[in-house]
Amino acid sequence: MKIILLIISLALVPTCFALQAGLSISFTPEQEKFAEAAKEYQDIWRAEGNRIIEAMESVSGMKSFEKEIKAIVYEGVSFSGFGERPMKLRASYPADVKKATLIHELGHRFLSRVPGTQEIDAHRVLFLILYDTWVKLYGKEFADKSVEVEKKRKGLYDYEAAWKWALSLSAEERASKFKELKSRMK
Repeated sequence: MKIILLIISLALVPTCFALQAGLSISFTPEQEKFAEAAKEYQDIWRAEGNRIIEAMESVSGMKSFEKEIKAIVYEGVSFSGFGERPMKLRASYPADVKKATLIHELGHRFLSRVPGTQEIDAHRVLFLILYDTWVKLYGKEFADKSVEVEKKRKGLYDYEAAWKWALSLSAEERASKFKELKSRMK
């Protein structure tokens, strides 16, 4: 019984992984029932974190500016958070959707300094690099499947229209448009 209590208590302690890229993320389950999902996110980050940051930096031409992120794993809408506001990640996603979502939410934080326009909101800014980041990391098939998952999300944002817009541009056009927005950073 003591061993079971020890395992449960350790599962509820935030797990933090420092990376050579300089970013650590602590994944904390909101409730005990999300401990396994928090561990899955932790495992993704431990195995892929450096590659994810390197790919985002390569595609965007920017450097990561955060050093530590707190992430809460729960059953709700994923959210990037910012600064002291923790990231929130849905527990029930399958492994590949967890991976794509983690990159999506990290992307929002990573690109928070890039100004949009009236026509190009924060998601469209993100989508200028997200697809190409997914392709660089895991290939076109993964990227296409991830887009299809996101396009089906309804209610909070029109993901379908934003993805249709982003993918109507070639990779070169997305990069050029992103570079133009990035040049307006303060």
